[in-house]
Amino acid sequence: MQREYFDGDRVNVAEGVREKHTAVAAEVIGEDTYGHLVGGEWVESSSGETVPAVDSTTGQHLADFQQGTAEDVDRAVAAARDGFEAWRDVSPQQRSETLFEVADRLEDRRTEIARLDSLEMGKANQHSMFVDLEVAIEQFRYFGSLARTADEGRRPPASDDRLTYTQREPYGVVGLISAWNFPAMFVAWKVAPALAAGNAVVYKPSSRASLSSLEMARTIQRVLPDGAVNVVTGPGSVVGDAIASHEGVNKVGLTGSTAAGKFTMQNAAETITPVSLELGGKSPNIVFPDADIEKAVQGSIIASWFNVGQQCTMGSRLFLHEDVYDEFLDAFVEATADLTVGDPLSPLTDVGPLVDHDHLADVQSYVDTALEEGATLAYGGEQPADPELDGAPFLKPTILTDIENDDTVACEEVFGPVLSVIEWSDYDEMMAEANDTIYGLASGVWTQSLDDAKRAADDLEAGTVWVNTWNDMFEPSPYGGYKQSGMGRELSEETLDDYTQTKSVTINFGGLPNMG
Repeated sequence: MQREYFDGDRVNVAEGVREKHTAVAAEVIGEDTYGHLVGGEWVESSSGETVPAVDSTTGQHLADFQQGTAEDVDRAVAAARDGFEAWRDVSPQQRSETLFEVADRLEDRRTEIARLDSLEMGKANQHSMFVDLEVAIEQFRYFGSLARTADEGRRPPASDDRLTYTQREPYGVVGLISAWNFPAMFVAWKVAPALAAGNAVVYKPSSRASLSSLEMARTIQRVLPDGAVNVVTGPGSVVGDAIASHEGVNKVGLTGSTAAGKFTMQNAAETITPVSLELGGKSPNIVFPDADIEKAVQGSIIASWFNVGQQCTMGSRLFLHEDVYDEFLDAFVEATADLTVGDPLSPLTDVGPLVDHDHLADVQSYVDTALEEGATLAYGGEQPADPELDGAPFLKPTILTDIENDDTVACEEVFGPVLSVIEWSDYDEMMAEANDTIYGLASGVWTQSLDDAKRAADDLEAGTVWVNTWNDMFEPSPYGGYKQSGMGRELSEETLDDYTQTKSVTINFGGLPNMG
Protein backbone atom coordinates (compact mmCIF):
# COMPACT_ATOMS: atom_id res chain seq x y z
CA MET A 1 0.00 0.00 0.00
CA GLN A 2 1.22 3.48 -0.83
CA ARG A 3 -0.10 6.73 0.56
CA GLU A 4 0.79 10.29 -0.36
CA TYR A 5 0.92 13.20 2.06
CA PHE A 6 -2.30 14.15 3.81
CA ASP A 7 -2.64 17.45 1.93
CA GLY A 8 -2.74 15.64 -1.41
CA ASP A 9 0.58 16.96 -2.72
CA ARG A 10 2.14 14.64 -5.22
CA VAL A 11 5.60 13.47 -4.19
CA ASN A 12 7.73 12.67 -7.20
CA VAL A 13 11.04 11.73 -5.64
CA ALA A 14 13.31 9.57 -7.77
CA GLU A 15 12.41 5.93 -8.04
CA GLY A 16 15.76 4.97 -6.53
CA VAL A 17 15.02 7.02 -3.42
CA ARG A 18 11.55 5.52 -3.15
CA GLU A 19 12.89 1.97 -3.53
CA LYS A 20 15.55 2.53 -0.89
CA HIS A 21 12.98 3.82 1.59
CA THR A 22 10.64 0.92 0.86
CA ALA A 23 13.41 -1.59 1.46
CA VAL A 24 14.56 0.05 4.72
CA ALA A 25 10.98 0.29 5.98
CA ALA A 26 10.52 -3.43 5.41
CA GLU A 27 13.61 -4.10 7.54
CA VAL A 28 12.90 -1.85 10.51
CA ILE A 29 9.12 -1.61 10.96
CA GLY A 30 7.90 -4.35 13.26
CA GLU A 31 4.15 -4.17 12.68
CA ASP A 32 1.70 -3.24 9.96
CA THR A 33 -0.52 -1.84 12.71
CA TYR A 34 0.83 -0.83 16.12
CA GLY A 35 -1.34 -0.97 19.21
CA HIS A 36 -1.29 1.01 22.42
CA LEU A 37 0.97 -0.52 25.06
CA VAL A 38 -1.23 -1.01 28.12
CA GLY A 39 -0.30 -3.26 31.03
CA GLY A 40 2.27 -5.16 29.01
CA GLU A 41 -0.14 -5.88 26.14
CA TRP A 42 -0.47 -4.27 22.71
CA VAL A 43 -4.14 -3.35 22.37
CA GLU A 44 -6.45 -1.58 19.96
CA SER A 45 -7.98 1.79 20.70
CA SER A 46 -11.52 2.03 21.99
CA SER A 47 -12.19 4.24 18.95
CA GLY A 48 -11.45 1.39 16.57
CA GLU A 49 -9.59 3.92 14.44
CA THR A 50 -6.00 4.08 13.30
CA VAL A 51 -3.75 6.78 11.87
CA PRO A 52 -1.21 6.29 9.07
CA ALA A 53 2.48 6.90 9.66
CA VAL A 54 3.92 8.50 6.53
CA ASP A 55 7.45 8.67 5.15
CA SER A 56 8.37 12.36 5.25
CA THR A 57 10.55 12.11 2.12
CA THR A 58 8.56 9.87 -0.21
CA GLY A 59 5.00 10.23 1.06
CA GLN A 60 4.67 6.45 1.28
CA HIS A 61 2.57 4.73 3.89
CA LEU A 62 4.77 3.10 6.53
CA ALA A 63 2.41 1.58 9.10
CA ASP A 64 -0.65 2.46 11.16
CA PHE A 65 -0.97 3.37 14.83
CA GLN A 66 -3.94 3.81 17.11
CA GLN A 67 -6.16 6.89 17.27
CA GLY A 68 -6.27 7.13 21.05
CA THR A 69 -9.16 8.32 23.21
CA ALA A 70 -9.70 9.45 26.79
CA GLU A 71 -10.97 5.93 27.52
CA ASP A 72 -7.64 4.53 26.35
CA VAL A 73 -5.88 6.90 28.73
CA ASP A 74 -8.11 5.63 31.55
CA ARG A 75 -7.00 2.07 30.81
CA ALA A 76 -3.35 3.06 30.63
CA VAL A 77 -3.49 4.98 33.92
CA ALA A 78 -5.12 2.01 35.67
CA ALA A 79 -2.41 -0.28 34.27
CA ALA A 80 0.29 2.18 35.35
CA ARG A 81 -1.11 2.18 38.88
CA ASP A 82 -0.63 -1.60 39.02
CA GLY A 83 2.77 -1.25 37.38
CA PHE A 84 3.80 1.33 39.98
CA GLU A 85 2.95 -1.03 42.82
CA ALA A 86 5.26 -3.64 41.28
CA TRP A 87 8.06 -1.27 40.23
CA ARG A 88 8.24 0.58 43.55
CA ASP A 89 8.97 -2.71 45.32
CA VAL A 90 12.04 -3.27 43.14
CA SER A 91 15.20 -2.42 45.08
CA PRO A 92 17.27 0.58 43.95
CA GLN A 93 20.05 -1.80 42.87
CA GLN A 94 17.67 -3.92 40.79
CA ARG A 95 16.11 -0.79 39.34
CA SER A 96 19.56 0.38 38.31
CA GLU A 97 20.45 -2.95 36.71
CA THR A 98 17.14 -2.97 34.82
CA LEU A 99 17.81 0.45 33.30
CA PHE A 100 21.32 -0.69 32.32
CA GLU A 101 19.73 -3.66 30.56
CA VAL A 102 17.36 -1.32 28.72
CA ALA A 103 20.39 0.65 27.53
CA ASP A 104 22.12 -2.51 26.31
CA ARG A 105 19.05 -3.64 24.41
CA LEU A 106 18.61 -0.23 22.82
CA GLU A 107 22.26 -0.32 21.80
CA ASP A 108 21.55 -3.58 19.97
CA ARG A 109 18.66 -1.89 18.13
CA ARG A 110 20.31 1.47 17.56
CA THR A 111 20.51 1.19 13.76
CA GLU A 112 16.90 0.22 13.14
CA ILE A 113 15.45 2.76 15.58
CA ALA A 114 17.58 5.53 14.08
CA ARG A 115 16.34 4.61 10.63
CA LEU A 116 12.75 4.86 11.80
CA ASP A 117 13.29 8.51 12.65
CA SER A 118 14.94 9.06 9.27
CA LEU A 119 11.92 7.57 7.55
CA GLU A 120 9.05 9.07 9.49
CA MET A 121 10.51 12.38 10.62
CA GLY A 122 13.12 12.94 7.88
CA LYS A 123 16.06 13.20 10.26
CA ALA A 124 19.51 12.81 8.67
CA ASN A 125 20.57 9.30 9.58
CA GLN A 126 24.04 10.31 10.73
CA HIS A 127 22.36 12.57 13.29
CA SER A 128 19.79 10.04 14.47
CA MET A 129 22.45 7.32 14.76
CA PHE A 130 25.32 9.19 16.35
CA VAL A 131 23.55 11.95 18.28
CA ASP A 132 19.94 11.09 19.12
CA LEU A 133 20.41 7.39 19.87
CA GLU A 134 23.76 8.00 21.53
CA VAL A 135 22.14 10.48 23.91
CA ALA A 136 19.10 8.22 24.43
CA ILE A 137 21.18 5.20 25.38
CA GLU A 138 23.40 7.27 27.66
CA GLN A 139 20.33 8.65 29.46
CA PHE A 140 19.27 5.16 30.50
CA ARG A 141 22.79 4.42 31.69
CA TYR A 142 23.13 7.72 33.51
CA PHE A 143 19.80 7.49 35.30
CA GLY A 144 20.43 3.81 35.90
CA SER A 145 23.40 4.88 38.00
CA LEU A 146 21.36 7.54 39.80
CA ALA A 147 18.58 5.06 40.55
CA ARG A 148 20.68 3.60 43.37
CA THR A 149 20.46 6.86 45.34
CA ALA A 150 17.24 8.40 44.01
CA ASP A 151 15.49 8.16 47.40
CA GLU A 152 18.31 9.65 49.46
CA GLY A 153 17.28 12.50 51.73
CA ARG A 154 18.85 14.79 54.33
CA ARG A 155 19.11 14.87 58.10
CA PRO A 156 18.41 18.44 59.21
CA PRO A 157 19.69 19.45 62.65
CA ALA A 158 17.27 18.74 65.50
CA SER A 159 17.25 18.86 69.29
CA ASP A 160 18.68 15.98 71.32
CA ASP A 161 15.34 14.28 71.87
CA ARG A 162 14.27 14.35 68.24
CA LEU A 163 15.34 12.86 64.94
CA THR A 164 14.39 14.70 61.76
CA TYR A 165 15.08 13.38 58.29
CA THR A 166 13.75 13.62 54.75
CA GLN A 167 13.32 11.01 52.07
CA ARG A 168 12.57 11.25 48.37
CA GLU A 169 9.59 9.27 47.12
CA PRO A 170 8.19 8.72 43.62
CA TYR A 171 4.98 10.47 42.64
CA GLY A 172 3.36 7.29 41.38
CA VAL A 173 1.91 7.55 37.87
CA VAL A 174 3.69 10.07 35.65
CA GLY A 175 2.09 11.27 32.42
CA LEU A 176 4.67 12.18 29.77
CA ILE A 177 3.79 14.01 26.55
CA SER A 178 6.44 14.41 23.89
CA ALA A 179 7.28 16.17 20.63
CA TRP A 180 8.03 15.02 17.09
CA ASN A 181 11.44 16.57 16.42
CA PHE A 182 13.55 14.09 18.45
CA PRO A 183 11.13 11.16 18.79
CA ALA A 184 13.47 8.41 20.01
CA MET A 185 15.68 10.65 22.11
CA PHE A 186 12.77 12.19 24.00
CA VAL A 187 11.60 8.75 25.13
CA ALA A 188 14.85 8.40 27.06
CA TRP A 189 14.89 12.02 28.26
CA LYS A 190 11.55 11.53 29.97
CA VAL A 191 11.09 7.83 30.68
CA ALA A 192 14.59 7.10 32.07
CA PRO A 193 14.49 9.57 35.01
CA ALA A 194 10.83 8.81 35.76
CA LEU A 195 11.64 5.10 36.06
CA ALA A 196 14.87 5.73 37.97
CA ALA A 197 12.85 7.59 40.60
CA GLY A 198 10.47 4.62 40.93
CA ASN A 199 7.46 5.94 39.01
CA ALA A 200 5.33 4.20 36.41
CA VAL A 201 4.71 5.97 33.10
CA VAL A 202 1.94 6.74 30.62
CA TYR A 203 3.69 8.11 27.54
CA LYS A 204 2.24 9.92 24.54
CA PRO A 205 4.45 10.41 21.49
CA SER A 206 3.64 12.94 18.80
CA SER A 207 1.29 11.81 16.06
CA ARG A 208 3.74 13.27 13.55
CA ALA A 209 6.37 10.71 14.53
CA SER A 210 5.33 7.73 16.67
CA LEU A 211 7.06 4.68 15.25
CA SER A 212 10.47 4.95 16.93
CA SER A 213 8.76 5.64 20.27
CA LEU A 214 6.65 2.52 19.88
CA GLU A 215 9.66 0.39 18.99
CA MET A 216 11.61 1.78 21.94
CA ALA A 217 8.65 1.00 24.18
CA ARG A 218 8.65 -2.55 22.82
CA THR A 219 12.28 -2.87 23.91
CA ILE A 220 11.80 -1.23 27.31
CA GLN A 221 8.73 -3.18 28.37
CA ARG A 222 10.44 -6.52 27.88
CA VAL A 223 12.58 -6.00 30.98
CA LEU A 224 10.12 -4.09 33.19
CA PRO A 225 7.06 -5.19 35.18
CA ASP A 226 3.85 -5.07 33.17
CA GLY A 227 2.35 -1.60 33.37
CA ALA A 228 5.53 0.18 34.41
CA VAL A 229 5.63 1.77 30.94
CA ASN A 230 2.46 2.34 28.92
CA VAL A 231 2.07 4.16 25.60
CA VAL A 232 -1.07 5.74 24.16
CA THR A 233 -0.84 7.25 20.69
CA GLY A 234 -3.13 9.86 19.20
CA PRO A 235 -3.72 13.60 18.97
CA GLY A 236 -2.56 15.92 21.70
CA SER A 237 -5.96 17.59 21.83
CA VAL A 238 -7.46 14.28 22.96
CA VAL A 239 -4.80 12.01 24.45
CA GLY A 240 -2.50 14.74 25.75
CA ASP A 241 -5.37 16.65 27.33
CA ALA A 242 -6.73 13.47 28.93
CA ILE A 243 -3.32 12.66 30.44
CA ALA A 244 -2.74 16.17 31.80
CA SER A 245 -6.18 16.44 33.40
CA HIS A 246 -6.46 12.84 34.66
CA GLU A 247 -7.07 12.55 38.39
CA GLY A 248 -5.04 9.33 38.45
CA VAL A 249 -1.91 11.01 37.07
CA ASN A 250 0.32 12.35 39.85
CA LYS A 251 2.85 14.27 37.76
CA VAL A 252 2.93 15.59 34.19
CA GLY A 253 5.95 16.26 31.98
CA LEU A 254 5.76 17.76 28.49
CA THR A 255 8.16 18.63 25.72
CA GLY A 256 6.51 20.77 23.08
CA SER A 257 5.58 24.27 22.00
CA THR A 258 4.94 27.05 24.47
CA ALA A 259 1.28 27.01 23.43
CA ALA A 260 1.10 23.29 24.26
CA GLY A 261 2.73 24.01 27.60
CA LYS A 262 0.06 26.55 28.48
CA PHE A 263 -2.74 24.11 27.64
CA THR A 264 -1.03 21.41 29.68
CA MET A 265 -0.76 23.69 32.71
CA GLN A 266 -4.42 24.61 32.40
CA ASN A 267 -5.45 20.96 32.26
CA ALA A 268 -3.19 19.96 35.15
CA ALA A 269 -4.57 22.83 37.24
CA GLU A 270 -7.88 20.97 37.47
CA THR A 271 -6.25 18.43 39.79
CA ILE A 272 -3.35 20.60 41.08
CA THR A 273 -0.95 18.18 39.40
CA PRO A 274 2.71 19.31 39.33
CA VAL A 275 4.06 19.96 35.86
CA SER A 276 7.50 20.03 34.21
CA LEU A 277 7.75 21.73 30.82
CA GLU A 278 10.46 21.95 28.14
CA LEU A 279 9.12 24.41 25.60
CA GLY A 280 10.15 26.72 22.78
CA GLY A 281 13.11 29.00 22.26
CA LYS A 282 14.44 31.92 20.27
CA SER A 283 18.06 31.50 21.24
CA PRO A 284 20.67 34.23 20.70
CA ASN A 285 24.02 33.10 19.26
CA ILE A 286 26.52 35.90 19.92
CA VAL A 287 29.85 36.31 18.11
CA PHE A 288 32.34 38.70 19.73
CA PRO A 289 35.02 40.50 17.69
CA ASP A 290 37.82 38.34 19.14
CA ALA A 291 36.10 35.02 18.36
CA ASP A 292 37.94 32.24 16.60
CA ILE A 293 36.06 32.69 13.34
CA GLU A 294 36.63 29.19 11.99
CA LYS A 295 35.39 27.53 15.20
CA ALA A 296 32.53 29.98 15.56
CA VAL A 297 31.37 29.34 11.99
CA GLN A 298 31.41 25.57 12.43
CA GLY A 299 29.66 25.82 15.78
CA SER A 300 27.06 28.15 14.33
CA ILE A 301 26.41 25.66 11.52
CA ILE A 302 25.38 23.20 14.25
CA ALA A 303 23.43 25.88 16.11
CA SER A 304 21.52 26.85 12.96
CA TRP A 305 21.04 23.79 10.78
CA PHE A 306 21.17 20.71 13.01
CA ASN A 307 17.91 18.79 12.61
CA VAL A 308 16.96 21.26 9.83
CA GLY A 309 16.42 23.92 12.48
CA GLN A 310 13.61 21.85 13.99
CA GLN A 311 14.98 22.18 17.50
CA CYS A 312 14.02 24.33 20.47
CA THR A 313 17.68 25.21 21.01
CA MET A 314 18.28 26.50 17.48
CA GLY A 315 20.49 29.61 17.57
CA SER A 316 17.92 31.34 15.41
CA ARG A 317 19.17 34.88 16.13
CA LEU A 318 22.82 35.27 15.13
CA PHE A 319 24.32 38.43 16.64
CA LEU A 320 27.50 39.36 14.72
CA HIS A 321 29.81 42.12 15.91
CA GLU A 322 30.38 44.76 13.26
CA ASP A 323 34.15 44.16 13.26
CA VAL A 324 33.74 40.56 12.07
CA TYR A 325 30.34 40.81 10.39
CA ASP A 326 31.46 40.57 6.77
CA GLU A 327 34.22 38.02 7.38
CA PHE A 328 31.99 35.77 9.44
CA LEU A 329 28.95 36.04 7.17
CA ASP A 330 30.96 35.21 4.04
CA ALA A 331 32.48 32.16 5.71
CA PHE A 332 29.14 31.10 7.16
CA VAL A 333 27.32 31.32 3.83
CA GLU A 334 30.11 29.32 2.20
CA ALA A 335 29.96 26.64 4.89
CA THR A 336 26.17 26.49 4.62
CA ALA A 337 26.38 26.08 0.85
CA ASP A 338 28.75 23.13 1.36
CA LEU A 339 26.13 21.18 3.33
CA THR A 340 24.53 18.24 1.54
CA VAL A 341 20.75 18.55 1.30
CA GLY A 342 19.27 15.20 0.41
CA ASP A 343 17.84 11.80 1.24
CA PRO A 344 17.92 11.41 5.05
CA LEU A 345 18.92 7.76 4.70
CA SER A 346 22.12 8.69 2.90
CA PRO A 347 25.19 8.79 5.18
CA LEU A 348 26.33 11.88 3.26
CA THR A 349 23.25 13.98 4.04
CA ASP A 350 23.56 16.91 6.43
CA VAL A 351 20.11 18.40 5.89
CA GLY A 352 17.03 16.27 5.33
CA PRO A 353 13.41 17.28 4.70
CA LEU A 354 11.09 19.03 7.09
CA VAL A 355 8.67 16.75 8.88
CA ASP A 356 5.79 17.30 6.42
CA HIS A 357 4.26 19.69 3.89
CA ASP A 358 2.14 21.53 6.44
CA HIS A 359 5.25 22.44 8.39
CA LEU A 360 7.08 23.42 5.20
CA ALA A 361 4.25 25.86 4.41
CA ASP A 362 4.48 27.35 7.91
CA VAL A 363 8.24 27.82 7.68
CA GLN A 364 8.08 29.25 4.16
CA SER A 365 5.50 31.78 5.34
CA TYR A 366 8.04 33.18 7.81
CA VAL A 367 10.54 33.67 4.99
CA ASP A 368 7.93 35.46 2.90
CA THR A 369 6.92 37.69 5.81
CA ALA A 370 10.55 38.56 6.58
CA LEU A 371 11.15 39.65 2.99
CA GLU A 372 7.98 41.73 3.05
CA GLU A 373 9.22 43.41 6.25
CA GLY A 374 12.51 44.40 4.61
CA ALA A 375 14.89 41.50 5.18
CA THR A 376 17.52 40.54 2.61
CA LEU A 377 17.90 36.94 1.50
CA ALA A 378 21.60 36.10 1.82
CA TYR A 379 21.18 32.40 1.06
CA GLY A 380 18.49 29.76 0.55
CA GLY A 381 14.81 30.51 0.90
CA GLU A 382 13.74 27.93 -1.67
CA GLN A 383 13.46 24.23 -2.24
CA PRO A 384 16.57 22.53 -3.67
CA ALA A 385 16.65 22.18 -7.46
CA ASP A 386 17.22 18.43 -7.28
CA PRO A 387 14.89 16.24 -9.38
CA GLU A 388 15.57 13.32 -7.03
CA LEU A 389 13.81 15.25 -4.23
CA ASP A 390 10.94 16.65 -6.30
CA GLY A 391 7.81 17.27 -4.25
CA ALA A 392 9.29 16.32 -0.87
CA PRO A 393 9.12 18.97 1.89
CA PHE A 394 12.68 20.29 1.62
CA LEU A 395 13.80 23.86 2.24
CA LYS A 396 17.39 24.95 1.79
CA PRO A 397 18.98 26.52 4.87
CA THR A 398 17.89 30.16 4.75
CA ILE A 399 20.00 33.11 5.92
CA LEU A 400 18.28 36.48 6.34
CA THR A 401 20.14 39.76 6.89
CA ASP A 402 18.97 43.33 7.48
CA ILE A 403 16.88 42.02 10.34
CA GLU A 404 15.59 44.06 13.25
CA ASN A 405 15.13 42.31 16.57
CA ASP A 406 11.41 43.14 16.58
CA ASP A 407 10.76 41.69 13.11
CA THR A 408 8.35 38.76 13.08
CA VAL A 409 11.00 36.24 12.07
CA ALA A 410 13.24 37.40 14.94
CA CYS A 411 10.48 37.26 17.55
CA GLU A 412 8.54 34.09 16.82
CA GLU A 413 9.82 30.52 16.88
CA VAL A 414 10.01 29.43 13.24
CA PHE A 415 11.12 25.87 14.04
CA GLY A 416 12.83 25.42 10.72
CA PRO A 417 16.01 26.31 8.82
CA VAL A 418 15.58 30.09 8.89
CA LEU A 419 18.28 32.23 10.50
CA SER A 420 18.04 35.92 11.42
CA VAL A 421 21.39 37.76 11.33
CA ILE A 422 21.63 40.90 13.47
CA GLU A 423 24.64 43.23 13.52
CA TRP A 424 25.81 44.72 16.82
CA SER A 425 28.44 47.10 18.15
CA ASP A 426 27.46 48.13 21.67
CA TYR A 427 27.46 45.32 24.25
CA ASP A 428 24.66 46.68 26.42
CA GLU A 429 22.36 47.31 23.46
CA MET A 430 23.10 43.85 22.04
CA MET A 431 22.46 42.13 25.37
CA ALA A 432 19.18 43.99 25.80
CA GLU A 433 18.07 42.70 22.38
CA ALA A 434 19.31 39.17 23.10
CA ASN A 435 17.14 39.10 26.21
CA ASP A 436 14.18 40.88 24.60
CA THR A 437 12.17 37.72 24.00
CA ILE A 438 9.49 35.71 25.79
CA TYR A 439 11.82 32.71 25.58
CA GLY A 440 14.89 31.75 27.58
CA LEU A 441 15.91 28.21 26.73
CA ALA A 442 19.46 28.40 25.38
CA SER A 443 22.12 30.84 24.25
CA GLY A 444 25.67 30.85 22.95
CA VAL A 445 28.76 33.03 23.12
CA TRP A 446 31.87 32.91 20.91
CA THR A 447 34.87 34.73 22.38
CA GLN A 448 38.44 34.12 23.49
CA SER A 449 38.05 36.53 26.40
CA LEU A 450 37.25 34.88 29.72
CA ASP A 451 35.97 38.23 31.00
CA ASP A 452 33.53 38.62 28.11
CA ALA A 453 32.43 35.00 28.39
CA LYS A 454 31.70 35.32 32.11
CA ARG A 455 29.99 38.70 31.70
CA ALA A 456 27.73 37.44 28.91
CA ALA A 457 26.94 34.20 30.75
CA ASP A 458 25.87 36.24 33.78
CA ASP A 459 23.76 38.65 31.72
CA LEU A 460 21.97 36.20 29.41
CA GLU A 461 18.46 35.26 30.53
CA ALA A 462 18.52 31.61 29.52
CA GLY A 463 18.63 28.25 31.23
CA THR A 464 21.69 27.20 29.25
CA VAL A 465 24.67 29.24 28.08
CA TRP A 466 27.18 27.57 25.77
CA VAL A 467 30.59 29.23 25.39
CA ASN A 468 32.54 28.26 22.25
CA THR A 469 30.24 25.27 21.70
CA TRP A 470 26.58 24.54 20.91
CA ASN A 471 24.10 21.74 21.65
CA ASP A 472 26.68 20.26 23.99
CA MET A 473 24.36 17.83 25.79
CA PHE A 474 26.59 14.81 26.23
CA GLU A 475 27.61 15.87 29.73
CA PRO A 476 25.11 15.58 32.64
CA SER A 477 24.41 19.30 32.94
CA PRO A 478 20.94 20.62 33.87
CA TYR A 479 18.91 21.56 30.80
CA GLY A 480 15.76 23.65 30.87
CA GLY A 481 14.31 27.08 30.28
CA TYR A 482 13.73 30.51 31.74
CA LYS A 483 10.58 32.55 31.10
CA GLN A 484 8.15 30.91 28.64
CA SER A 485 10.68 28.24 27.68
CA GLY A 486 9.47 26.10 30.54
CA MET A 487 10.13 24.89 34.06
CA GLY A 488 12.10 21.99 35.47
CA ARG A 489 15.42 20.52 34.39
CA GLU A 490 16.38 17.46 32.33
CA LEU A 491 19.53 15.44 31.61
CA SER A 492 21.01 15.77 35.10
CA GLU A 493 20.83 14.78 38.75
CA GLU A 494 18.46 17.71 39.31
CA THR A 495 15.97 15.94 37.04
CA LEU A 496 15.19 13.48 39.81
CA ASP A 497 13.86 16.42 41.83
CA ASP A 498 11.14 16.74 39.19
CA TYR A 499 10.15 13.08 39.46
CA THR A 500 10.19 12.72 43.25
CA GLN A 501 8.50 14.45 46.16
CA THR A 502 9.99 15.12 49.57
CA LYS A 503 8.65 13.60 52.78
CA SER A 504 9.83 15.06 56.08
CA VAL A 505 9.81 12.83 59.18
CA THR A 506 10.34 13.97 62.78
CA ILE A 507 10.52 11.41 65.60
CA ASN A 508 10.10 12.54 69.20
CA PHE A 509 12.10 10.27 71.55
CA GLY A 510 10.57 11.51 74.78
CA GLY A 511 10.49 15.30 75.05
CA LEU A 512 7.32 17.34 75.20
CA PRO A 513 5.63 17.88 71.83
CA ASN A 514 6.40 21.17 70.14
CA MET A 515 3.39 23.49 69.94
CA GLY A 516 4.74 25.34 66.91
